[in-house]
Amino acid sequence: MIKIKLRQLLWDKNVTAISVHRATGISQSIISEIIHNKRVNVGLDIINKLCIYLECDIKDLLEFIPEDKE
Repeated sequence: MIKIKLRQLLWDKNVTAISVHRATGISQSIISEIIHNKRVNVGLDIINKLCIYLECDIKDLLEFIPEDKE
C-alpha cells in the first residue's frame, strides 16, 4: 500500500492547504481528500506540483507500506 503523507508534511512545514491550492492550482477538494485519506489515486502531475511547492523529495510525500501476505 502507498500512503500519502501530505497532512504530516504540511504540519511539519507549517503550510496550509489553502496556500498549497493557491500556489499549485490543485483544487481545494483534491487537497482535502488527500489529507483525509479519501483519495488514494493521485496523478503524477499532482505529486510533482506538491514536491516542487513543498520543496521535498517524493519519499517525503509517499510511503510504501508492505501488506501482510497470508
